[in-house]
Amino acid sequence: MRTLIFYRRVLSTLIFVCIASITASATQPIDNKRVNIVFRYDDYSATSPTDMELRIIDSFGKHEASITFGVIPFRCVRDAHDPSPQDIVPLTSIKANILKNGFKDGILDIALHGYSHQTISAKQMTQFSGLAYNAQVERLAKGKNFLEGIINAPFTTFVPPWNKYDLNTLRALEELGFSTLSAGMDGVATENSNLIFLPATCHLSRLRDAVKAARTSSDTQPVIVVLFHAYDFKEIDEKRGSITYQEFSDLLNWLKSQDDVCLLSISQAAKVINNLSASRFLLNKRNRALSRLLPSSLRDEESITIYQEYRGYPVSPKIFLKVGGFYLLIVISVTVLFLIMGIFCFRDLCVL
Repeated sequence: MRTLIFYRRVLSTLIFVCIASITASATQPIDNKRVNIVFRYDDYSATSPTDMELRIIDSFGKHEASITFGVIPFRCVRDAHDPSPQDIVPLTSIKANILKNGFKDGILDIALHGYSHQTISAKQMTQFSGLAYNAQVERLAKGKNFLEGIINAPFTTFVPPWNKYDLNTLRALEELGFSTLSAGMDGVATENSNLIFLPATCHLSRLRDAVKAARTSSDTQPVIVVLFHAYDFKEIDEKRGSITYQEFSDLLNWLKSQDDVCLLSISQAAKVINNLSASRFLLNKRNRALSRLLPSSLRDEESITIYQEYRGYPVSPKIFLKVGGFYLLIVISVTVLFLIMGIFCFRDLCVL
């Protein structure tokens, strides 16, 4: 009986220590920290809703802020999800002038968003991943030259359709003089890549929460890249939309009223944010993989913000402690359970 009481005390002590480490206090905000927010609007094309896009441009212009437009130079005329041959339509003169004027005024930052935004596969939505290297170079070069002819200036940001790309894409981008890739956090990268990686991290509906979480994170330069489309507005698509234009305008007003928030385009962020290299991208992938090991009930703001923020430092010590403590608790509990069972079994054998 004394042995059993001893093991119970040991188990209780170990559980207390593990729970204390798991529920450690949240990281305190860092003084003078600025939360950098990048807005990325995808799918600007000959067929995209011009009126809404003009309202978006007007909103950023009023706040003297810049937004990145992912532009499709030659939109396929039917379904982008259909890989069968389709005609393409280039930007109209109206849409071209909007780009040119917005770029000239410093409101629009231009990014190439694929070629025609038509998938090459019915099984996986992608226009570049899986495509031969030479074919990728050809499409990227045509799209880049076309858009640079419109704005009469070079640009160096690429946004792949469906955020899908492969290692051949990275090679092709560097060959053609692109410097920045903005896709998603599930993409690939090599440590020796010279590209700047600035992936999308957040949707409009989660932006306020992302800002709140970023304020308490350990990062001194937190970056949130907000990806949205025309269909995110209820005025454009009532079923898919998550926000009205008025709510979007109110959101921008709120962001501009925050002293610690800075609105940037992708090109601006690439110049002022420290270390947007492939190493940072790969570190963020590891952070996310580690965070997934925690059950949702144990994820606090420090854990959740990993999915909404592009961090500039390695695996969070706090999250590492939580993951380690959680699984250590499981191992200890199972071990002690077997010890207790062994004691009872041994006692029964002694009685026999």
